[in-house]
Amino acid sequence: MDVISPQVMWIGTRCYRVNQTKAIAHNETLKQTQTYVEEDTYGEDDREEEYAIEVTNNGKYQTSFHVPPAFYAMIIGAKGQTRQRLEAETKAQIRVPKQGVTGDIVVTAASRKSVAIARSRIELIVIGARNKQQFTHFLSVPLNIPEVIKRFLDFRHKIVNKLPRAFSVDESLFQQPDKLHITLCTMSLMDNEDRANAAQILLDCQESIISPILQKNGSLEIRIRGLEYMNDDPHSVDVLYAKIESPVLQAAANQIYEYFVSKGLMQRKYEQVKLHVTLINSMFRVSQTEVVNEKEAERKRMTFDASEILRLYGNFDFGSLVLNEVHLSQRFSTSCTGYYEATAVMKLRNE
Repeated sequence: MDVISPQVMWIGTRCYRVNQTKAIAHNETLKQTQTYVEEDTYGEDDREEEYAIEVTNNGKYQTSFHVPPAFYAMIIGAKGQTRQRLEAETKAQIRVPKQGVTGDIVVTAASRKSVAIARSRIELIVIGARNKQQFTHFLSVPLNIPEVIKRFLDFRHKIVNKLPRAFSVDESLFQQPDKLHITLCTMSLMDNEDRANAAQILLDCQESIISPILQKNGSLEIRIRGLEYMNDDPHSVDVLYAKIESPVLQAAANQIYEYFVSKGLMQRKYEQVKLHVTLINSMFRVSQTEVVNEKEAERKRMTFDASEILRLYGNFDFGSLVLNEVHLSQRFSTSCTGYYEATAVMKLRNE
């Protein structure tokens, strides 16, 4: 670990430092190095004001909250050691539902502060565990309107049929026209409550973020123009995408991303959202509707030479449009419209 620039994790408005340590129990060193998250100690933990903490009949403090069962094992740890350590450090009792039993995690302690610290640390464990999962959903802005699709098909035809063989790209690597979109962020939603929570968070953004922007600007208009690629060598490209021109959408996307991070559904990975429309992706060679292991998909990835595409069509104009919606889209899905299945939809126009 870089001591000068340690790995950090954000929950809400607070920043935490991630340390690596070898857990020791009963004077025996565990074989595997476990990861725990150390709270940033530059200020008092004030998260107790954010939680619903009640006083029980016996005068203790208690909070209960949902965690997907898939993460119970990370909270309990091998032979219960992670939970034991958390209880010892926070002076709180942590009750996790038994395997196969649905319910909330319950934290009880003699003080509100102990309850808040224990819950905060459990949330850190969950965020870390979520970050290791393949993403299941993403916030998307659909771009599958006739004008954009027509220009995309024209672009695809030029690349597939007009370029010399050495620079042409197989049609299977292109995005499906009906699924053209802007990705704002990705997340792993593990159960129905996770999905319902994410849907509500998206709808909350309607009032707190989108409505003020629409009142000021009237609408969210973008222009799709120009090409960029993900890596450093134009002769060996994995992903080619179109750039988005829209300061207003950029501001809205950043705020939505920050809001989802603050709610614990994703870990902060970048300072601002990179607005783009994926046009060609070498992973599209694997079926876009097939759920595959990420490592397996990476092995099947094949780069292509985009130098001539960039030279001839680097400023290709895919058109302008006024945006209508943001979707909470399900990965590896297709709806009756040809676009992704939507778990929730947020409107981007005043009714």
